[in-house]
Amino acid sequence: MNPDATLEWLMDQFGENVFHLVYMTVKDHALAEDITQDVFIKAYRNLGTFRGDGNIKHWLYKITINETKKHFRSWSFRHIWATVDDRLVSLMDKQAKNHVEEETVNRQEREEAFHLIMSLSTKLREVIILHYCEELSIKEMAHVLSVTEGVVRTRLHRARKHLRKLMVKEEG
Repeated sequence: MNPDATLEWLMDQFGENVFHLVYMTVKDHALAEDITQDVFIKAYRNLGTFRGDGNIKHWLYKITINETKKHFRSWSFRHIWATVDDRLVSLMDKQAKNHVEEETVNRQEREEAFHLIMSLSTKLREVIILHYCEELSIKEMAHVLSVTEGVVRTRLHRARKHLRKLMVKEEG
């Protein structure tokens, strides 16, 4: 397969997932679009470096995490705070198929969960997103994040603990 066709296939297969992963990390729709574009440009330029000994999705997620981290190290991020874009909540609402009353309750619960997840630190938010949204295993997350499995387990434990604490605080 030629590089252009491979890039098109990557974008078709993983474009939406990459965007959601970036968005859940940076909390800004326009910025997530820019970073997503950077991810695919970098993937295109580095297609020759993919050895094929792993999952291409994980390779792409690794590029995504690295590009997102690069943004957090940038001057603009340190001087401009991004705001949460409510469009992700409406994307999550496409999943709801219940009647109006149940849908309203479900939407409110999803919005609350979304805001709780978005309040986590970047490292904790990453593992929650990769585990629950992208359904990656501990081993896969460790590979994508370039950390040990123990670090992933610790972050996942801390993220869950912190979310439970936030949920109790909201209920009380």
